[in-house]
Amino acid sequence: MRVFVTGGTGYIGSLLCRRLQEDGHQVRALVRSTSNTAQLQECGAEAFVGDITDRYSMREAMSGADWVIHAAAELDFGASVGRIEAANVTGSENVASLAFKLGVGRVLLLSSIAAFGSSPSDGSPVTEDARIELPFPSAYGATKRAGEQAFAGWAERGLALNVVYPSLVYGPPGRKGGLNAMLGAVIKGRLPAIVGGAQITRWVYLQDLVSGLLGVMERAQPGQNYLMTGDAAPLGEVVEKAAALAGVDPPRKRMSVGRAKLMGRLLNPLFTLRGKRPPINLAQLESLRRHWNFEDAKARTKLAWSSRALEAGLPETVRYLLSDSP
Repeated sequence: MRVFVTGGTGYIGSLLCRRLQEDGHQVRALVRSTSNTAQLQECGAEAFVGDITDRYSMREAMSGADWVIHAAAELDFGASVGRIEAANVTGSENVASLAFKLGVGRVLLLSSIAAFGSSPSDGSPVTEDARIELPFPSAYGATKRAGEQAFAGWAERGLALNVVYPSLVYGPPGRKGGLNAMLGAVIKGRLPAIVGGAQITRWVYLQDLVSGLLGVMERAQPGQNYLMTGDAAPLGEVVEKAAALAGVDPPRKRMSVGRAKLMGRLLNPLFTLRGKRPPINLAQLESLRRHWNFEDAKARTKLAWSSRALEAGLPETVRYLLSDSP
């Protein structure tokens, strides 16, 4: 099949393109003019220069596609709201409307558990039918929900759509992708404090998530959406386990979100004046007040999908981050 992928040079998208090529599909990936396309070239995928905010620029690459996989998103919590909305909302509308106009057979949207706002405040696990917890703690979550609504509008007109909601994604390859950057800071002793350590999080291994996306293409009926979230654990517990696996001391300080925000307001302007990136991302902190406990029983049952436990995936990731592997 011919598959058009947005976000094909990203942490998830690059491995997805490789796996699709290995399975015998013809992959066309949308890339920016500044993107590093070495991994795409290595696996044999075609790169087409364009941007999801420019609908016309996607037309050539998307034409004739059997599947469209929309994995592109603005993930920088420090980006302006306008930039986040342009990518996650306008970009989604462009991809969905063009796929409908070109008569693409199937569409897979890679969303996020952030599109739910969080799980309930009591920490209990919820499923795909969970209510949206308002207000959204970040512009990222709000725009991911709005982008999904854009796709849903075209699905009502006949677009054959599936949506997948990953949790925190970790694991090789990619040292800075997903939660690997944070885990890398932990094992190098560079994480100054644990913020929101008691909040329940879910962790899905990158290779298992990509296998799940392929499973949706192979087995899912249009209109079915799936959480793919893996193991549940308090954030602080994962940090401590990663430190222990690397043989380093975990951060000694545990800090409330409120105190972290106060420190950010005091320290960040000093770093900005020096031309350096502020150490505390204020836009991301509010998400650390909430639980993110979403269970993926539907994917495991309906798609025969599985994700390795943290006990298996975390040691593999720490070994990778400590190695010289690219």
